[in-house]
Amino acid sequence: MVEILEEIMERHSGRAYSDKPVSDESIESILEAGRWAPSCSNTQAWNFVVLKDKDALKLGREHLSRGNAWGKVAPVMVIVAAEEDGGCPAHGLPYFMMDVGLAVQNMLLQAVHIGLMGHPTAGWKEEGLKESLGIPDKFRIVTVVTFGYQADLNSLDTETREKETTRTSRRPFDEVVHWNKW
Repeated sequence: MVEILEEIMERHSGRAYSDKPVSDESIESILEAGRWAPSCSNTQAWNFVVLKDKDALKLGREHLSRGNAWGKVAPVMVIVAAEEDGGCPAHGLPYFMMDVGLAVQNMLLQAVHIGLMGHPTAGWKEEGLKESLGIPDKFRIVTVVTFGYQADLNSLDTETREKETTRTSRRPFDEVVHWNKW
């Protein structure tokens, strides 16, 4: 088997967060990793709104969906937003989404590298978050990523614990890789 970076193989979207605070230095290293992601024509479309203070986290948590209730324990939330055109409208494709995805993946891998976990989510109320956090109308929230230390899985309800203990798999290599033609 080929060698893959350990951080890639260890990364998972965990749900059991400890309430242990995350240092500013750790948060800044995660954000810096995101900032250094590649982007279409170097437009760097991403913006990060970091919630770590009690009052700010309360505002952010109010807008998580019921399915992301586990995220309300995470000591750090990062709202990732970008302008829809992203400054790179090549081929009529929304490259800002790929750019944000690259930044978030960098952040997730950095989190693993420094002993934290991160979980990008899709379940939140965009308008409520934008209004509560002062995010300008021209920006879209692409994801909300929670970060923190892993907690004991017994801190989760039964249904969430089952999701957490079921490891995901990947489609077979030969199913997704096409050499020289489809």
